Amino acid sequence: MSQADPTELDVNSFVRLFNSAMRDLRSYLRRTLRRADDADEIAQEALLRIWGARDSVCLETARPLLFRIASNLAIDRLREHQRWRFSDIADVDREAEAASPDRIVAARQELAVIQAVIQTLPEKCRTAFVLSRIEGWKHADIAAEMGVSKSMVEKHIAEAAFRLSVARKRSQTKTSANIANDVEARPVRVVVDEGKET
Repeated sequence: MSQADPTELDVNSFVRLFNSAMRDLRSYLRRTLRRADDADEIAQEALLRIWGARDSVCLETARPLLFRIASNLAIDRLREHQRWRFSDIADVDREAEAASPDRIVAARQELAVIQAVIQTLPEKCRTAFVLSRIEGWKHADIAAEMGVSKSMVEKHIAEAAFRLSVARKRSQTKTSANIANDVEARPVRVVVDEGKET
């Protein structure tokens, strides 16, 4: 009797969860958010989070957790829309002008990481992701353009989002380590009596 590969079991359980819950999850999110694009994006994010927690979550019984995660993400998205709707454009411009040079450098580094990861994605995965997230196409239009099913487009986008998430976390970890090293290497000045430095 051969023993099953645990990774294969995880993938099979995840595919069953995806197939059984995705339609209901999207319907729920579309009713809640009233925006199909937001609903699809949050459904994918919730699935990615379930996949990321597969070591501590039983994928066979993860449907309620999936809906709870999606519900929390939907609430966050609604709050975000609310916040942007009432924010003053002048406030946003002032915040952008006040960005520190360190923040600008960090943002540019993160953008470079994202661009590099996008370039390394498999061709169909990259195409689906770019058309969806950068060009703003609907999944049905992408499916028609690529000659694949809408479900396949969603899988490509989810794969790209997962890879970007992993790369971003690695980048942030490296950046934090670099900052810590930079702080340790920086000389310390101590000021005593009447402004004399020692």
